[in-house]
Amino acid sequence: MIAAIKAGEGGLKTIVLEKKSHPCIKLSITGKGKCNFTNSADIKEFVKVFRNGEFLYKSLFSFSNSDLISFFENLNVPCILERGGRYFPASSKATDIVNALIKQTKKFSKIISSFNVASITKTNDLFRVFDDRQKEMSAKNIIIATGGISYPNTGSTGDGYIFAQSFGHTIKPPTPALVPIILDSKHLKTLNGLKLKNIEVSLYVQKEILAKEFGDMEFSIDGATGPTILTISALVGENAGRDMQLSINLKPALTRPQLEQRLLRELEKFGKYQLKEMLKELLPLGLIKPFINIANLQMTKPCSQITKDEREKILSSLFSLKFKVSGVKNIKEAIVTRGGVCVDEIYQNTMQSKLVKGLYFCGEVIDIDAPTGGFNLQAAFSTGFLAGISVANCNQE
Repeated sequence: MIAAIKAGEGGLKTIVLEKKSHPCIKLSITGKGKCNFTNSADIKEFVKVFRNGEFLYKSLFSFSNSDLISFFENLNVPCILERGGRYFPASSKATDIVNALIKQTKKFSKIISSFNVASITKTNDLFRVFDDRQKEMSAKNIIIATGGISYPNTGSTGDGYIFAQSFGHTIKPPTPALVPIILDSKHLKTLNGLKLKNIEVSLYVQKEILAKEFGDMEFSIDGATGPTILTISALVGENAGRDMQLSINLKPALTRPQLEQRLLRELEKFGKYQLKEMLKELLPLGLIKPFINIANLQMTKPCSQITKDEREKILSSLFSLKFKVSGVKNIKEAIVTRGGVCVDEIYQNTMQSKLVKGLYFCGEVIDIDAPTGGFNLQAAFSTGFLAGISVANCNQE
């Protein structure tokens, strides 16, 4: 959409071919329907958080987060900054972003919905596009902006990879990124729906720590999700089949000596009460029973009878509550796809293919991805912007 707007602003006749019955279905469900479309981080930080981030340098500086915010505010969509540097429409409605984008696109481009592109070929300087009913369209330039293969019901079914491969491009095999992880634990039924805030999660693979994230998480019936979990999930997917553990530090703001002193005070204060009563001072209610079971403690034991070894178990579990990791959920449930068109085969200053003149790429179809927080949508808008103006500039030369 943004590519079509910029190409159209440049005076080109532009058409958006939309696979589904209406555009922007995936955008309308992002951020749980609120649409976290960018982040307040410095653009140099954007480059750092992305895998293959250097590839995005030109596009992010051509159309930055502040440019994107201004773009929507000029379309009468006021924006608001929330925790974690995340920007949302002030209404908290993704549909406001979607409607503004569609309205602006229609000023400069035609949108044809329910056009399921089956193949793209090139004869001389002209691309020929066929849908699944053999309807044909032609164009001098093509921008592939089909997304990855996550949330296939929104239209992202990996078509862009097939089109790119047909022109000789290398595709890094797609894997899920920003996806819930699966845990192997008998306590998940009890933990299901429990949200933990301001915790630190660490991912261990073969007893070696691969990632550490601070923030929030939520247990599900078969695993865990939430910002910290989604951020480390790509590493879980990449290490499928290996021995993995998730470690949760429930008190990351405290040092071990500080927590030990607090635990001693609480045990003394609750001396005649059962352990489960004392733990209400340290843990959410829904975590107490699983915590006691995982730490192999007695729920009804009086605090005054807690031994040194049992105290050590409590401390160790508060700092590192461990769960066996089985893997990640299906890529269809991933927010973002990791993998795609190899960045080495795309000119980063224009988004044009290095293999085929007039062929451009933008967004998630490219092998780029980042943590949650609005980074991935910003990259989609920025690469789309650069592809659009590059097409327009090329045709003015």
